[in-house]
Formats: sequence, structure tokens, C-alpha cells
Amino acid sequence: MKKRLFALLLAGTMAASLIACGGPSDTTDTTPSGTQESTQQSSESNSEESNSEASNSEETTPPADEAAGYSEAPMLADLVSAGSLPKVEDRLPVEGDIFVDTKDAGGNALEIGTYGGVINLAGAGGSWGLSRPVLEGIIRYNSDGTYYANVIKEFSHNDDYTVWTFKLREGMKWSDGEDFNADDITFWYYMCHLTNYDTKKNWAALMDGEDTWATLEKVDDYTVTWTFTNPKFPADFIENGDFKWCWAPSHYLLDMIPDSIYVENPYWEKTGLDDEAVLVNAKNKGIDAATVNDLGKAIAYYWWNEDGIPCLNSYTLSTKEGNNSRDAQLCILERNPYFWKVDAQGQQLPYCDEIHFNTTSEDGQDQLMFRSGELDIMEVAMQDIASLLQDLGDQAYLRELASTNWGSYLMTFNYTCKDENYATLFANPDFRQAMSICVDREQVSGLLTEGFLEPGQCAPQEGNFGYDAEWEQKWTEYDVDGAKALLEGCGLVMGSDGFYDFADGTDFVLTIYTYTDSGADAAYPVLEQYYNAAGIKCATKDLEVSAFDQEIDNNDWYAVLGPHTAIGGVSLKSRVQPFVPIAQSAEWYGEYGTYYQTSGAQGVAPEGDMAKLVEIYEQWKSTPDTDERDQYTLDIYNLHKENLWTIAYLKAAGSYSLVSSKIHNYPELLVNDDLYQYQNIIHYWTLFKTE
Repeated sequence: MKKRLFALLLAGTMAASLIACGGPSDTTDTTPSGTQESTQQSSESNSEESNSEASNSEETTPPADEAAGYSEAPMLADLVSAGSLPKVEDRLPVEGDIFVDTKDAGGNALEIGTYGGVINLAGAGGSWGLSRPVLEGIIRYNSDGTYYANVIKEFSHNDDYTVWTFKLREGMKWSDGEDFNADDITFWYYMCHLTNYDTKKNWAALMDGEDTWATLEKVDDYTVTWTFTNPKFPADFIENGDFKWCWAPSHYLLDMIPDSIYVENPYWEKTGLDDEAVLVNAKNKGIDAATVNDLGKAIAYYWWNEDGIPCLNSYTLSTKEGNNSRDAQLCILERNPYFWKVDAQGQQLPYCDEIHFNTTSEDGQDQLMFRSGELDIMEVAMQDIASLLQDLGDQAYLRELASTNWGSYLMTFNYTCKDENYATLFANPDFRQAMSICVDREQVSGLLTEGFLEPGQCAPQEGNFGYDAEWEQKWTEYDVDGAKALLEGCGLVMGSDGFYDFADGTDFVLTIYTYTDSGADAAYPVLEQYYNAAGIKCATKDLEVSAFDQEIDNNDWYAVLGPHTAIGGVSLKSRVQPFVPIAQSAEWYGEYGTYYQTSGAQGVAPEGDMAKLVEIYEQWKSTPDTDERDQYTLDIYNLHKENLWTIAYLKAAGSYSLVSSKIHNYPELLVNDDLYQYQNIIHYWTLFKTE
């Protein structure tokens, strides 16, 4: 019964999944405000000012009820009536520059919400925990990889991609009501970033060569340009996952910038403050830092963890003592009264008054709190889903953020193995097919996941760019006799002990490496029985992560169950290394990556289709054209489909959340990835709560 319920849950979840239609799209020269409706535009008619390739059309029409104008939460209306807060029209950007939010990241229309209530979550966790639900970036991604201008109103580039222009939203405010304009961008770049005060001067998007950086110029209060010596294509600039923001509140941070880190620039002079003075100024604002380096990282990078620092997010960290730390028992984010987004009816977002992070002290406490209504959203392990949903009934529903990993329980081989017998065998696709079809995936699913994860292959998962149903099922049909025939076709000879040997008479023993606490060490005994039944003698070597990585780096390995660096990701747009052998960072291509990284001085030169991956990648990175890049990515994916250098036994596990039925606008299946800022793709400012 339990296994059947798991299967039904999975079927229901998958039925609601979003199928990526087409590939990721660049966005330049976007239009004001913002809905999430992707439209393709011509990239052939370039102008000196912009080159529009794809954009998200945005609402520029006023609210449906023009007579009513814009509206706000009752708690804010009370402050306006009391004279302690400007009216809502004066807190929003000018007409036409307001962001009108009408769709979620999956392209579904948002329900018009009601104001009030609190979204209760479990503890915030690490340094990024408070930012995940609310961080506002330069652009915002949809789950299919398309994107649109977000904090900035629009961006464009010249014909040769050496000059990028950002236009801001006129009248936009910081959360404390001060104007947000181009000065806040020049301040961030020249006083916080190029000084390395934020400790992130290595953002590749802004580098113009090995040791030089883009030149930032203020054109007017709402326009800046970034100028490079060499072309800076969208994939290396606006799409870059590290380039999340480019602003800081100059009016608040200026007295915390010491002269000791100053870099000469045309916009900002030295503050005249020494290190001790800025530390004192910070302490007076409630920010304790032992050193200037600590202070810079706290206020210019992890700024969302410091109460009082103005921001552009939908919610801001409370200044109330006891609730103003991510480590507090109850950490509170409060509605930003100057937030610059509205819904389709002109209601200023966010809908809910606050977000509460509730620290739990023991295992299982979060489930008890969810059952009692003290938590509204809770991440849940897949083995707990069935029982919880059965108990909760219509009080909750399940949501999944799909993984970008290409399957679960992956097996990969060392194609640059020092032992020639093994290297030759691993390079033969028939061997990999045999290793794939000799395993009964249905049984593995039941034994390892109680039937929750379905059989599948190392391929993009449903909802991801490049999803291919045929690829997902390639080499997945259980066939022991077929596997043996393939192994013998590879030249292996059955020995008297019932296991295969190499043709030269030497023993064939497949040593499979795992690393401790990865889950692969537990999966090995399940898989070993199938390998043995197919005549494959196995051994396992479980290591601590550091020792595991060292053996991979030394090329002293044969096969990996895991692996430590999984293949997958949103696409080449997010991270190239998992898909192409260009660095010594992923097990499936080993020393081929070293060869590329050292320009052939070390490592092993790739051949055949492995070499083609690199050739296509070089073409991908040298073109700015959206459609061409998408096609190159698919060409790379097709080589993976053809070769299956890594095989998987089950589909990838996503991240699962139980959501209270009182919460509305929580999207269906989206994609979980750093490029999308994980939970940020849910758009918490659009969630609302009913009783």
C-alpha cells in the first residue's frame, strides 16, 4: 500500500510538471515594468544602442480600475493616514516604470491576492538563507531558462557587444525611502567591488581580460554603461550567475568605507575615515565586525543578514532586538513599504505582512510544527511524503522543485585509466550499455527509494532544457543475457569462477569508488548483486571526500558511483564544466579536462566524440546569437545521448515541500538551481494566505 501511494504521489507530481519549450533565451533591450511572457525578437537588425534578441513583454498599462489608482496593505495605509509614510503613489516608481507582476516563473497567471498574515518557515540556515525567498537581482529567470529585466528597467548593447547599457526605474526607492539611482551603482562598483571590500572582485562578468575590469560610466541619474575592450557576449555578462546585483545604498554605507581600501575613480572621493573610525560607525549602526575585511563582507556582500541596511527586496530584516538575526529562535522579515512591484490590479506587493523563520531544535520538530499550523511551508524527505500527506489530508499539498541533475545513482568510468585494458573497455559504448541493462531498475527503485524515484537514465529531467523522453529511457530495459552478449562482444571471456576476464587472461575486477555519507556507499550492495549476476566481479572503495578527490585528481581510479561532481545543470548557461571536458572537475572526463586546462601540457588529449564536445563548446562561447547557442548546447547534449559516458539507474530526486492549503500562488513544478537562486524562483512576494 505504501509503495502504491508513493507511485501515485509521483505520478501526480509529474503530471503537473512544466515541460521546457525551447531553449534558454537571451534578453536585451527589455521594455518597462514586468510580466513573464516570453517573446522572440529579431536579432538581425542591430543598432548602435541595442541588439534585441529576446525579451519578456511587460505590462505598461495602468491598473484595471484606473479610478482606484494603486492600493496598499492596510497596515501601510494606516501609516499614511498617520502621516508617517508617504502615499503609495509616491513610494512607487513613476508610471510606466512600475513592475507589474502577473505570472509565476512557470508562465502561469497569478491569482489576485489579499493582504495580511505571516508566512512561517523553518530556520534560515546558512549565510544565504534569508536571501533565498526575497533577493531581487538584475534579471529574473523563468523556469524554462528565459529571463527578463528585473531591478533594472532594461538593458541593451552596441553592435560589437563592447558597451552594455542599463536603464533604471525612475522614482524607485530603497526600503528606507531614499532614491535609488545611478550613484548607487557607481558607489557599489568603485567603492565596494573594485576595492574588493565585498571580497568578490573576481566576478567574471565584469572582468575585461585577465587583470582588468569593465569601465562603468554614469550617463544620467537613471542610465549607466559598462564598457569592455573585447566583446562581452550575453552568456559571459548578463546571464552570468555570479553577477546578481550591482548596487549598494551609498547614503547608508558611505561612512563605513575606509580610505585604506580606496581605488581612484571619477565619481567618489576618499571618505577621510581610517579603519578604526569605520568600525566604530558600523557598531553605532548595530554591526559588529572585528576587522575592516569582516565589515566589508558583511555590509557589501552578505548585507541581507544585517538589520538596518536598506535594500530593494520585498521584505527586509527586522530591527527588533531578538528577531533581527538569522540565528534567532524567531527571525522576522518585514514588508518593504517601498517595494516597486504591483499585481495586475495595482495592489502593491508583497501580500503578506511578514516572513518568519522558526529555528527547530530537534529532529522531527518541524513536522510537528507543520501539523499544528506553526509552519506553512516545510521541506520534506521523499520517504516521509506519503505518510504526511495521508495524515494531513486537504490541509496541505505537495510541491516539487525539479533537480537539474541528470538522474540518480550514477555510474561513470575512468576513460583515461592508467591501465590500458580498462581504458579500452570503458571507451566501448557496448560495455556501458551492458552495465546499464544488467540492473533491474524497478527493483532498485523499490529497494532504494520505496518506489518513489522511477527508473531512468543519465539525461535532463522533465521540466529542464533539453528534456528528451527517448533519451531518458535509453538502455534502461533489464536484460541480463543481453548484457552478457555485449560484454563478450567487448572481448571479455567468462572464467571458470563465473566472472569475466580480459582476453589476455588477466582478471577483470571493477573497483567502484564511493565517498562516505554520499548515499552511494549504501547503494553499492544493491547494485553489486546485479553486476555479479551478469558476470562482473566488483570491489568497492569508500573514502572520505578529501581522499576521494585526491585519488580522482591523481587519476588513480576505475569507476565511480555517485559521482562527487554530478553531471547536469540548467544548461551551459549556468555551468559549462559538467557538460564539456574543460577542467579537472568532473569524474566522467577525468584527465581530458586536465589537457584542456593546461593547453595540452598535461592530461590526455580527447578523441572522437569527446573531442567534438570541446569543438562545439568553442563555437558556443564565441557566438552571441541566442538560437545558435541553444543549438550548440543541444548538439553537445546529443553527443551525451549517443555515448552515455555516465549512466544512471533512476531519475533524479527533486526537492520537495509540503505547503499549507492556506497558501496561494505557490507554483507547480519548477527547477531548483543556483542560477535561479533556489527558493527565489517561487516569488514569495506573490504568495498570500487565507484562513
